[in-house]
Amino acid sequence: MRISTTTISAALLVGVVSTAFAADQRYRDSDGVSSYAEDMVAASAGNLIEKVRLDTKDPAAQQHNRGTKDQAKSDLNQIIVYYNAAIKHDPKDDDAYFHRGLANFYAGAVPQALSDLAQASKLDPQYPYYPLWIDIIDKRGNQASRLPQAISHIDMTKWPAPVVRLFLGQMTPADLLAAADVPDADTKKGQVCEANFYIGELALQQGGKEEAARLFRLAAADCPSEFVEGPSARSELEALGVTQ
Repeated sequence: MRISTTTISAALLVGVVSTAFAADQRYRDSDGVSSYAEDMVAASAGNLIEKVRLDTKDPAAQQHNRGTKDQAKSDLNQIIVYYNAAIKHDPKDDDAYFHRGLANFYAGAVPQALSDLAQASKLDPQYPYYPLWIDIIDKRGNQASRLPQAISHIDMTKWPAPVVRLFLGQMTPADLLAAADVPDADTKKGQVCEANFYIGELALQQGGKEEAARLFRLAAADCPSEFVEGPSARSELEALGVTQ
């Protein structure tokens, strides 16, 4: 997924960006913003997401997890506050709405999350990951899918169109994995990562927890560090109460 250049300050809020941010010039883009730092922000946000999703039935661990959750929610709230300011500065920053939406979602504010993701999709209706995440959240609340209406704006000839087709029931998991298998090694790694994660989400929606856990393990182990699907997969494993 794309990472907004405005995520840099969010990284500073959670103490992720090291002195390498200022020193490493190799990844500077034309706006003077470090793409390297953006990748670090993506990994950091995933770690915060994982903490909030922790749950356990073990009474001995509940007190520890409560403190971890409280800290994670505090960090998420800081990120939400940051994106509030970012959106005020640029109300057309769809990435800011997306990241605030995920922070709201994992902080338990589902209506606000859906509102943010809907706004992100409105600002950039052609970016397919926004309606995919809206669909995932809708399904968690047993709501009707809005994905069929979204596809009219999406380029269904390129990735991640096969993922969209999977969620629409137009493609099997085996077909999706076959579509992800392309000659370029880096592209294949990213697409297989996403295929495993989203097939896992579909399996979870259908009650297949064991299959979902198997696929989430693959995504957690193999996704590139800058992909949101990796930390999200680890979050799902924690929520399912299974080891990685």
